Amino acid sequence: MKGLVLTVVLILIFTGYCFASELLIQTIEKFATENFGPEATIVSLQIKGQLGPFDEVQLTSYSRSKSFFSFLFKAYREKKFCGYVRVECELAIFAEVLIANRTVRSGEVLGNNDVTFQKVNLLALNVEYCAELDQVVGKIARKMFRQNEPLDARYLMKPPDVKAGQLLTARVTIGPIVATAQVRAMRDAYIGEKISVRNVSSGALIEGLLQEDLTVLVIGG
Repeated sequence: MKGLVLTVVLILIFTGYCFASELLIQTIEKFATENFGPEATIVSLQIKGQLGPFDEVQLTSYSRSKSFFSFLFKAYREKKFCGYVRVECELAIFAEVLIANRTVRSGEVLGNNDVTFQKVNLLALNVEYCAELDQVVGKIARKMFRQNEPLDARYLMKPPDVKAGQLLTARVTIGPIVATAQVRAMRDAYIGEKISVRNVSSGALIEGLLQEDLTVLVIGG
């Protein structure tokens, strides 16, 4: 008889523990969905400390280190507070992102063979990840990326529209007259930017706005 009672008690304890665990999992899943979207999932979970059965929880605080979270819950049994529960878990959103196929040095232009797709946990990244080839191919690395490192869009730039030393045509409008001159770019520049150029004939240094046709519109003209 005592053995039967003990078995029933153990079953009740186990059932209560499973229900409490499921309650915590459901609450964390709701947190993950609300904060990171429906793709977020629990990778691992560990309940810290010992506490009797409970039927309700309230999330009071949490801390985060990349994809690892520590949650603190208030636990209730029949509407009465019965203690705190701490849960440590890892959350994930798995997606294919572009990584470096090799070590890419600062200043190098990335090509198709320099990158590949790899499935990673986005919550573990501290980068503006790239998921499309046109975000990467043809761009200049502004930092070194090691092999298998996810590429960070913050450190990728398109090549300049004009390079330092390139010969251009500058134009200035004075009334009905449009004057042009051959000039040399003093630095790299992008369309729409102010650029310093040097007149090839006179050696004079002037400034202008780089136009879409790669002519320089002299400021003040």
